[in-house]
Amino acid sequence: MRPAIDHGILSPSGNVSKRAERAAKERMRQELFGDGLEYPSCPQESRRDSLLRRAKELRELAARGMSPRKYAREAERLEQEAENAA
Repeated sequence: MRPAIDHGILSPSGNVSKRAERAAKERMRQELFGDGLEYPSCPQESRRDSLLRRAKELRELAARGMSPRKYAREAERLEQEAENAA
């Protein structure tokens, strides 16, 4: 089933100007959505917190036996970098 055509934007000949089409679309947008939705705010993690979180993940992986020396060394480096970033 085809959607109904809004004949309010058409001229008697069936054509519509670009200006009239834009105006009709803007009216329809206002009617359907009002002023629109607010953009969600997504606070970003600080560099220090990001480094510490990553170091914690690496320590957890090392504790479970996944490249223990390599990940412990990398976690130590990240923790040092986080101290300097503070």
